[in-house]
Amino acid sequence: MASLVCMKKSLVVESGNSFKVYDRYGKHDVVYSHSIVCRAKNEKEKTEGSKTSEEKDDEKVKGEGGGEGPGSDKILARACSVPDGYFAVATDNKELILWKTTPTWKHISTRTVARRCTALVFTFKGDAILAADKSGDVYSFSVSDPEAPGTLLLGHLSMLLDIAIKDDDSFLITCDRDEKIRISHYPNTHSIYGYCLGHTEYITALCLSPYPDGVLLSGGGDGTVRVWDWLRGKELHVEHLAKFCGELKDNKPPVVSKLVCNWVGKLVAVVVEGLDSVILFKLHTEVAPRLDAQLIESNPLPCKGKVWDVAFDCNGYLWVAQAVKDNTVQVYKYMPSCRPLMCVSSQEHFVDITTAINSDWDFFQSSLGEDTMYSGLYKKHFDNLTPYFERKEERMKGKKRKEDKKGDEEGSKKVRSEEVV
Repeated sequence: MASLVCMKKSLVVESGNSFKVYDRYGKHDVVYSHSIVCRAKNEKEKTEGSKTSEEKDDEKVKGEGGGEGPGSDKILARACSVPDGYFAVATDNKELILWKTTPTWKHISTRTVARRCTALVFTFKGDAILAADKSGDVYSFSVSDPEAPGTLLLGHLSMLLDIAIKDDDSFLITCDRDEKIRISHYPNTHSIYGYCLGHTEYITALCLSPYPDGVLLSGGGDGTVRVWDWLRGKELHVEHLAKFCGELKDNKPPVVSKLVCNWVGKLVAVVVEGLDSVILFKLHTEVAPRLDAQLIESNPLPCKGKVWDVAFDCNGYLWVAQAVKDNTVQVYKYMPSCRPLMCVSSQEHFVDITTAINSDWDFFQSSLGEDTMYSGLYKKHFDNLTPYFERKEERMKGKKRKEDKKGDEEGSKKVRSEEVV
């Protein structure tokens, strides 16, 4: 799936194992491009073979190495620091790669992670990259010491799917496959502040509001977007997405693959896996007498093909990536008088960059027909009680038959003995 990352001065467009960085304010040229290339298998084996068993065990504890098989060069997660300064990606080959973006893009380091990552986020101080992985752990990787191994921060009992951090770096929020949203103090993540419980399937997306303080949005495999007062662990609003999606595949609920917010206009954009439109909401909040919030429906944004990704830039413009040749990336502006949104791709400020991106259709070929991992995360429920009670009933019947047979035999012996007497 192609992805977009809106930085303050740049736009990062990603597909498969490659990404390109476009200048948003200059000539709109590609200022940097990179393709991930896996190290040769024999090279990795040679490197691993030179290590002692103690070093390998120590690396697993620190966040290097791992117990999974060799991966591909596909990019699994990405993140940029706030403000712009660093950019990082995590690959299917269990590597965390860091770049410095100012004044020019420069590769800093490539580190190995314990397991394949599902989400990345920079702290707002910009001193660490927090990586959530498939084993349910979150590791912290130093930015100032780019060669240092990761430090384990916390762990869940199931796969982590997204991660968010408060804008003052005081709380870390994680969500997993077991329908849990966990709020932990940061950096002392051993201290759990609380949970937000209510989803009935795995949770794929988190979006934390800087204002008003305490509003969290989440979406997942149960086909809902939920609004939380996460400081109290209270659910404020539930929005079911099935009504926007028409006929659903295999009668399963729609899966939220991306959830982003524009806090200037309090506009919420939701991407549902496989849907050819962006679902839009307005977030209405009240802070007195107690914090309250709800989502107000807005007209969906129709697209010409399956939506891959969406992102808001710092000016509130919505960038949409879709599986359509010559119209792969489009830009939209929110205006209260225009519903759902007004397309501004052809305006002077955006026409050069969208033309440059959309003319490079070959770059997006690796994203065509690619499925996300979410469809395979539904749990299989087995009814073990019914067969158990059936077997128990059969045993009870068999036991009763034996007892009846034994009683009949004893009765016949008694009758024979009386006849003899």
